[in-house]
Amino acid sequence: MKKLIKPFLIVMMAILLIALIAIIYIRSTEQLMDKNSAKTLVSERYKGDISKLTQSKDNRLFYVEIKDKDKKYSLEIDRRKETIKNVTSQSTSKQQPKTKQKSKKENKNKTIITEKRAKQIVMNEVGGTFVDIKKNDNSKPATYTVTQHVDQDEGAVVSVNSLNGKVNSVSWFNIEQPQTDYNEGYANKEQYYYEDDDDYDDDEVDDD
Repeated sequence: MKKLIKPFLIVMMAILLIALIAIIYIRSTEQLMDKNSAKTLVSERYKGDISKLTQSKDNRLFYVEIKDKDKKYSLEIDRRKETIKNVTSQSTSKQQPKTKQKSKKENKNKTIITEKRAKQIVMNEVGGTFVDIKKNDNSKPATYTVTQHVDQDEGAVVSVNSLNGKVNSVSWFNIEQPQTDYNEGYANKEQYYYEDDDDYDDDEVDDD
Protein backbone atom coordinates (compact mmCIF):
# COMPACT_ATOMS: atom_id res chain seq x y z
CA MET A 1 0.00 0.00 0.00
CA LYS A 2 2.80 2.40 0.95
CA LYS A 3 4.48 1.72 -2.40
CA LEU A 4 1.36 2.95 -4.20
CA ILE A 5 1.02 6.17 -2.18
CA LYS A 6 4.29 7.70 -3.36
CA PRO A 7 3.60 7.36 -7.13
CA PHE A 8 0.07 8.66 -6.55
CA LEU A 9 1.40 11.79 -4.81
CA ILE A 10 3.89 12.36 -7.61
CA VAL A 11 1.12 12.14 -10.22
CA MET A 12 -1.11 14.57 -8.27
CA MET A 13 1.72 17.07 -7.89
CA ALA A 14 2.42 16.85 -11.62
CA ILE A 15 -1.25 17.50 -12.43
CA LEU A 16 -1.36 20.52 -10.11
CA LEU A 17 1.85 21.89 -11.62
CA ILE A 18 0.46 21.55 -15.16
CA ALA A 19 -2.79 23.29 -14.11
CA LEU A 20 -0.83 26.16 -12.54
CA ILE A 21 1.28 26.60 -15.66
CA ALA A 22 -1.86 26.60 -17.80
CA ILE A 23 -3.48 29.31 -15.66
CA ILE A 24 -0.36 31.48 -15.82
CA TYR A 25 -0.16 31.04 -19.59
CA ILE A 26 -3.84 31.91 -20.15
CA ARG A 27 -3.56 35.06 -18.02
CA SER A 28 -0.41 36.16 -19.83
CA THR A 29 -1.93 35.71 -23.29
CA GLU A 30 -5.56 36.81 -22.78
CA GLN A 31 -6.68 39.96 -24.57
CA LEU A 32 -7.62 42.84 -22.26
CA MET A 33 -9.56 45.96 -23.23
CA ASP A 34 -7.32 48.83 -24.33
CA LYS A 35 -7.72 52.48 -23.36
CA ASN A 36 -9.38 53.55 -26.60
CA SER A 37 -12.05 50.86 -26.25
CA ALA A 38 -12.58 51.89 -22.61
CA LYS A 39 -13.07 55.53 -23.64
CA THR A 40 -15.59 54.48 -26.29
CA LEU A 41 -17.55 52.38 -23.76
CA VAL A 42 -17.70 55.24 -21.27
CA SER A 43 -18.66 57.82 -23.92
CA GLU A 44 -21.60 55.64 -25.01
CA ARG A 45 -22.95 55.47 -21.46
CA TYR A 46 -22.22 58.89 -19.93
CA LYS A 47 -22.31 62.52 -20.96
CA GLY A 48 -19.37 64.79 -20.23
CA ASP A 49 -15.61 64.56 -20.68
CA ILE A 50 -13.20 61.92 -19.36
CA SER A 51 -10.93 63.83 -16.99
CA LYS A 52 -8.87 60.87 -15.77
CA LEU A 53 -8.19 57.29 -16.92
CA THR A 54 -5.66 55.19 -15.02
CA GLN A 55 -4.81 51.50 -14.73
CA SER A 56 -4.72 49.29 -11.62
CA LYS A 57 -1.42 47.78 -10.48
CA ASP A 58 -2.48 44.30 -11.62
CA ASN A 59 -3.61 45.70 -15.01
CA ARG A 60 -7.08 44.17 -14.54
CA LEU A 61 -8.99 47.45 -14.11
CA PHE A 62 -9.27 50.95 -15.51
CA TYR A 63 -10.18 53.77 -13.08
CA VAL A 64 -12.15 56.49 -14.86
CA GLU A 65 -13.37 59.94 -13.84
CA ILE A 66 -15.93 61.89 -15.92
CA LYS A 67 -17.04 65.49 -15.55
CA ASP A 68 -19.99 67.35 -17.02
CA LYS A 69 -21.56 70.68 -16.09
CA ASP A 70 -23.59 69.20 -13.20
CA LYS A 71 -21.91 65.98 -12.07
CA LYS A 72 -18.66 64.16 -11.52
CA TYR A 73 -18.59 60.36 -12.00
CA SER A 74 -16.05 57.82 -10.79
CA LEU A 75 -16.16 54.24 -12.03
CA GLU A 76 -14.15 51.10 -12.73
CA ILE A 77 -13.92 49.06 -15.93
CA ASP A 78 -13.15 45.32 -15.81
CA ARG A 79 -10.73 44.97 -18.73
CA ARG A 80 -11.34 41.24 -19.18
CA LYS A 81 -15.17 41.32 -18.99
CA GLU A 82 -15.33 44.80 -20.59
CA THR A 83 -17.99 45.89 -18.09
CA ILE A 84 -18.48 48.97 -15.91
CA LYS A 85 -18.82 48.62 -12.13
CA ASN A 86 -18.59 50.53 -8.83
CA VAL A 87 -20.08 53.74 -10.21
CA THR A 88 -20.33 56.75 -7.89
CA SER A 89 -21.39 60.31 -8.66
CA GLN A 90 -21.56 63.68 -6.98
CA SER A 91 -23.20 66.95 -7.93
CA THR A 92 -20.91 69.80 -8.96
CA SER A 93 -23.63 72.43 -9.56
CA LYS A 94 -24.10 75.19 -7.00
CA GLN A 95 -27.72 75.71 -6.05
CA GLN A 96 -29.33 78.05 -3.59
CA PRO A 97 -31.06 76.18 -0.75
CA LYS A 98 -34.85 76.39 -0.80
CA THR A 99 -36.97 76.98 2.27
CA LYS A 100 -39.31 74.16 3.34
CA GLN A 101 -42.34 76.37 2.86
CA LYS A 102 -41.37 77.24 -0.71
CA SER A 103 -40.56 73.63 -1.56
CA LYS A 104 -43.95 72.42 -0.33
CA LYS A 105 -45.75 75.08 -2.36
CA GLU A 106 -43.82 74.17 -5.50
CA ASN A 107 -44.45 70.45 -5.03
CA LYS A 108 -48.20 71.07 -4.81
CA ASN A 109 -48.06 72.84 -8.16
CA LYS A 110 -46.16 69.96 -9.77
CA THR A 111 -48.05 67.50 -11.95
CA ILE A 112 -47.02 63.84 -11.87
CA ILE A 113 -45.87 62.70 -15.30
CA THR A 114 -47.71 59.84 -17.00
CA GLU A 115 -46.32 56.34 -17.57
CA LYS A 116 -46.23 57.12 -21.28
CA ARG A 117 -44.05 60.17 -20.64
CA ALA A 118 -41.76 58.14 -18.31
CA LYS A 119 -41.32 55.47 -20.99
CA GLN A 120 -40.46 58.14 -23.57
CA ILE A 121 -37.87 59.68 -21.22
CA VAL A 122 -36.23 56.26 -20.78
CA MET A 123 -36.31 55.65 -24.53
CA ASN A 124 -34.49 58.96 -25.07
CA GLU A 125 -31.98 58.09 -22.34
CA VAL A 126 -30.94 54.52 -23.28
CA GLY A 127 -32.91 53.57 -26.43
CA GLY A 128 -33.92 49.96 -27.06
CA THR A 129 -37.26 48.21 -26.45
CA PHE A 130 -39.66 48.70 -23.53
CA VAL A 131 -40.11 45.68 -21.19
CA ASP A 132 -41.75 46.74 -17.92
CA ILE A 133 -42.74 49.79 -15.84
CA LYS A 134 -43.61 50.12 -12.16
CA LYS A 135 -44.60 53.18 -10.12
CA ASN A 136 -43.01 53.38 -6.68
CA ASP A 137 -45.35 55.46 -4.50
CA ASN A 138 -43.35 54.74 -1.32
CA SER A 139 -40.42 56.90 -2.45
CA LYS A 140 -40.55 60.68 -2.05
CA PRO A 141 -41.09 61.96 -4.62
CA ALA A 142 -42.64 58.92 -6.29
CA THR A 143 -40.59 57.31 -9.07
CA TYR A 144 -41.14 55.14 -12.11
CA THR A 145 -38.87 52.12 -12.56
CA VAL A 146 -38.63 51.22 -16.24
CA THR A 147 -36.92 48.10 -17.61
CA GLN A 148 -35.60 48.38 -21.16
CA HIS A 149 -33.84 45.91 -23.49
CA VAL A 150 -31.19 48.06 -25.18
CA ASP A 151 -30.01 45.30 -27.54
CA GLN A 152 -29.89 41.48 -27.69
CA ASP A 153 -27.28 41.19 -24.95
CA GLU A 154 -27.76 44.20 -22.71
CA GLY A 155 -30.56 46.04 -20.96
CA ALA A 156 -31.10 48.80 -18.43
CA VAL A 157 -33.31 49.53 -15.43
CA VAL A 158 -33.99 53.27 -15.19
CA SER A 159 -35.45 55.21 -12.25
CA VAL A 160 -37.38 58.36 -13.24
CA ASN A 161 -38.61 61.13 -10.94
CA SER A 162 -42.40 61.28 -11.37
CA LEU A 163 -42.56 65.02 -10.65
CA ASN A 164 -39.95 66.49 -12.96
CA GLY A 165 -39.12 63.58 -15.27
CA LYS A 166 -35.48 63.56 -14.16
CA VAL A 167 -33.52 60.31 -14.53
CA ASN A 168 -32.37 59.38 -11.03
CA SER A 169 -30.31 56.32 -11.95
CA VAL A 170 -29.46 53.85 -14.70
CA SER A 171 -28.47 50.24 -13.90
CA TRP A 172 -27.10 48.23 -16.82
CA PHE A 173 -27.39 44.43 -16.97
CA ASN A 174 -26.40 41.52 -19.19
CA ILE A 175 -29.54 39.71 -20.34
CA GLU A 176 -28.00 36.25 -20.58
CA GLN A 177 -26.63 36.14 -17.00
CA PRO A 178 -28.71 35.41 -13.83
CA GLN A 179 -28.90 37.84 -10.90
CA THR A 180 -30.91 38.57 -7.78
CA ASP A 181 -34.22 40.48 -7.99
CA TYR A 182 -33.79 44.18 -8.75
CA ASN A 183 -37.28 45.21 -7.66
CA GLU A 184 -40.45 43.52 -6.42
CA GLY A 185 -42.38 44.28 -9.57
CA TYR A 186 -39.93 42.26 -11.64
CA ALA A 187 -39.50 39.32 -9.26
CA ASN A 188 -41.40 36.80 -11.39
CA LYS A 189 -39.80 37.72 -14.72
CA GLU A 190 -36.43 36.75 -16.22
CA GLN A 191 -33.41 37.21 -13.98
CA TYR A 192 -30.52 39.43 -14.98
CA TYR A 193 -27.04 40.49 -13.88
CA TYR A 194 -26.83 44.24 -13.14
CA GLU A 195 -24.01 46.79 -13.39
CA ASP A 196 -24.67 49.43 -10.75
CA ASP A 197 -25.05 53.05 -11.78
CA ASP A 198 -26.35 54.98 -8.77
CA ASP A 199 -27.48 58.61 -8.96
CA TYR A 200 -30.18 58.95 -6.32
CA ASP A 201 -30.12 62.70 -5.78
CA ASP A 202 -33.57 64.20 -5.26
CA ASP A 203 -32.83 67.70 -6.61
CA GLU A 204 -35.38 69.01 -9.07
CA VAL A 205 -32.92 70.35 -11.62
CA ASP A 206 -32.51 68.27 -14.79
CA ASP A 207 -29.10 66.63 -15.11
CA ASP A 208 -28.45 67.29 -18.81
